Amino acid sequence: MNPSYVAVLPHLIITGTMLLVILLDAYFKEKRGLVWVTLAGVLVALFSVGWSATDRQIQAAIAAGSPREYWANMIVADGFTYFMNGVLLAIAALVILLSADYVAKFLRGAYMEFYEIVLAVTLGMMFMVSSRDLITIYVGLELSSISSYILAGILRKDPKSNEAGLKYFLTGSVASAVLLFGLSLLFGATGTTRLPDIAAALAGGSPVVAAAGSALTPLLVTGMVFLMGGFAFKVAAVPMHLWAPDVYEGSPSPVTAFFSVGPKAAAMAAILRVFVDGLGVVPYVERWTVIWAVISAASMTLGNLVALQQNNIKRMMAYSSIAQAGYILVGVAASGLQSTQGISAVLFYLMAYAVTNLGIFAIITHLDQEGGWVSVDDYRGLAFRHPLYAWALLLFFVSLIGIPPTVGFLGKVFLFEAAAAAGYVWLAVLMAINSVISVGYYYRVVRVMFLEKGDYPALHRSGGISTTVVLSLVGVVLLTIFANPFVQWTAQSAALIK
Repeated sequence: MNPSYVAVLPHLIITGTMLLVILLDAYFKEKRGLVWVTLAGVLVALFSVGWSATDRQIQAAIAAGSPREYWANMIVADGFTYFMNGVLLAIAALVILLSADYVAKFLRGAYMEFYEIVLAVTLGMMFMVSSRDLITIYVGLELSSISSYILAGILRKDPKSNEAGLKYFLTGSVASAVLLFGLSLLFGATGTTRLPDIAAALAGGSPVVAAAGSALTPLLVTGMVFLMGGFAFKVAAVPMHLWAPDVYEGSPSPVTAFFSVGPKAAAMAAILRVFVDGLGVVPYVERWTVIWAVISAASMTLGNLVALQQNNIKRMMAYSSIAQAGYILVGVAASGLQSTQGISAVLFYLMAYAVTNLGIFAIITHLDQEGGWVSVDDYRGLAFRHPLYAWALLLFFVSLIGIPPTVGFLGKVFLFEAAAAAGYVWLAVLMAINSVISVGYYYRVVRVMFLEKGDYPALHRSGGISTTVVLSLVGVVLLTIFANPFVQWTAQSAALIK
């Protein structure tokens, strides 16, 4: 097969699946079977990631340190691309699986539209992580963002869902404009949108930089600040985090599950692409690492402190997600000075966080669809009603806290080591302190599950959700016991980002 098609084969499969589902939706009255068509397409795309990554020509180019680029040098076939595409497709597959019963119950008027939009979001995220060009990154980001606005408000008769969609749209549009303005300033300063060419222009001095007589021109500094503001919104980091609690609470629970891991992981990957690949040259790297470190510290601290006060579990997990973004940004800050170690820590933690958080939201989705139970008090006596869910939540919470020997602990150790190696010992210590603070709100849920009893009816069975919970449990256990191969995989992927 032509190598250019091998490199973008997962993207083509997702595009084809989306078009096929739209076509079948128009001609078939019975929709339930189309869910499995959607899931099958995502799984085939996931398989194609592994298959295309082993293509001899692509492997030879990666081994030589010069990965192939396609489509006017916008798409790159490197280890980072294949790793992130694999993670994003696995997230999409689990979201489709856990959402089947919920969508059938609450979205009868927009049954297949949900899955079509999920595929659109996934496609946009894949382009974000596969590109070394600002234009393609922004197009992928907008495809993902606009589709996400629709998902947030897809419960048309639910005022909270309508409010979530509108708030997400309004704030997201402003953030996208801020990001685009930053990209345009960066283009104006360097004369290119290709990330390696931007790095070369900054290192060698672009005409604008040379004319100003200083590397840190106001144009470049302003562009960098706008970029950071736009990306901070996409990962729900302080101070661009205010949208997250309302959107997480008002969106359908499967959508909240998707938002908590998918777009966040893709945006983190895009941040690494832009800042390490494009702005990873002196003196810029010395500036943006400090700013990301400050954003990281503010995000983890505010997220954990406010989460302590939440009684709605979806809002609690929203602030937990803000804190988790702060932890991940520790690795982003470290990646400027210790690129391979910092990026590897980010990739490993993204993988661990995704499998853990999806397991939590699968359980939240089940209780929401059974009786609208989203208060922490609604989890009273869950250990007696559904022991699997209670013990699974306990393991997932322990992993998010970072208690050994879970995969969350390993992920935080890698972030800690990367921060210390980059000279951000204070940030690593703050991350450890915040991990202790997070025990408070996770323990509240554990306490009501195991130490209190409630008069709630037994839960109906949901094969898709139970399967998702089991797969998440298996993922957490495997990543803990067999962490070494995954650590090596992330290290190899991180080394090839440039």
